Parts: sequence; C-alpha cells; structure tokens
Amino acid sequence: MPSLRVLQVCPRGERTNLQNVCERCTEAPELYDWLYLGFMAMLPLVLHWFFIEWYSGKKSSSALLQHITAMLECSVSAVVTLLVTEPVGQVRIHSCRVQMLSDWYTMLYNPSPDYVNTLHCTQEAVYPL
Repeated sequence: MPSLRVLQVCPRGERTNLQNVCERCTEAPELYDWLYLGFMAMLPLVLHWFFIEWYSGKKSSSALLQHITAMLECSVSAVVTLLVTEPVGQVRIHSCRVQMLSDWYTMLYNPSPDYVNTLHCTQEAVYPL
C-alpha cells in the first residue's frame, strides 16, 4: 500500500524544500524585495500625509507638526517591526527566494493528492513579502 505524505503549512519564516520538509529562510533579500518592502513601509506615511492635508484646511499651522508626528510614528513602527521579527533584536531581514510563479499565488496551487479532496494549505511562500 503506497504511503500518503501529509502536506502541512510551514511556520512563518520557513518554506518546504523538495522533500516537503520545512526549512528556515536564511537568504538576504534582493533589490526587488527591498524596493517592495520600502514601498509597503512608505505607503502608510504617504496616506497619513495625504489625509493630514485633506482635513487640515488651508494654511493650518498645526499641519507641519502633524506631518512630523506622522513621520515619527511610521519610522518608529518600522524599526520596532524589524526588531521583533526574526532574527529578534536585530535590524536584519531573512528572506525566502522566489523559485516559481506559484510562490506568489499559493492559494491557486492547493494540492489534490487523491484527485478528489483538495488540501487547503495556503502559506506565505515568499517570506516576508
């Protein structure tokens, strides 16, 4: 009787290798990864600034203080996020490299080992993106 391998979701910061064993992501992010993470970090700041301008009215004297506060808030939250993610206490990021298109769209590639039942094991394959 053939053995059925049980597929499972790897913990955050890990991905499966060819033997379906979870491995920790230890690569450094590439340029595209840094650009994407930078965009995602800057998006809240730009939205903060947009809505400060939208609701502050014309020539508001407190708008500059609000802009500085928003920048401080977003900067502190980015640094704290880096400090509490693996590796904890270091301002460093480990990454899983993209190996194929299915790494970006894991929910579309749920396996059907017996061609009847689908295993829903969507995971974050391109960590930390």
